[in-house]
Amino acid sequence: MVPAALHNGIGLLPWSPLAGGFLTGKYQRGTTPAPDTRAGSANELYQYVSAEYASLDRNWATIGEVVRVAGESGATPAQVALSWIAARPGVTAPIVGARTLAQLHDSVAAADLTLDDEAAAALEKVSAPAPGGYPYGAFGTTQRDRRLRGGSQAQGEL
Repeated sequence: MVPAALHNGIGLLPWSPLAGGFLTGKYQRGTTPAPDTRAGSANELYQYVSAEYASLDRNWATIGEVVRVAGESGATPAQVALSWIAARPGVTAPIVGARTLAQLHDSVAAADLTLDDEAAAALEKVSAPAPGGYPYGAFGTTQRDRRLRGGSQAQGEL
């Protein structure tokens, strides 16, 4: 989708850039989420989505890297995650879903944070998609990486 958006000059508005709160660093692997959080609520949809996020080692590695970068930069994990996604090619702005005024202020402050190249590269590396079976295996990867140039299809990189 990103290559198609870039090719056509369409901006992206990433939804749930904090992954249901996981990229704020408030959840810890192997612990029960607090009841006043999405993951700890009685809402079955939130429980399902949170369980999906919590099931992948790659997600926990990404959370760890966001928290590490936040510690080194003096920012909050949410600010790091929002700054990182906002700097991605084609992204116009991430859609934030603050539940409190403090969360909104924290999210808005991300606009003043610019991650250095090393931090951005570390976040890209740890969060790189790992396609599985169809449609996300080798065939799907080839299809997603395909770009249009001069009316003909060709392989390309972002």
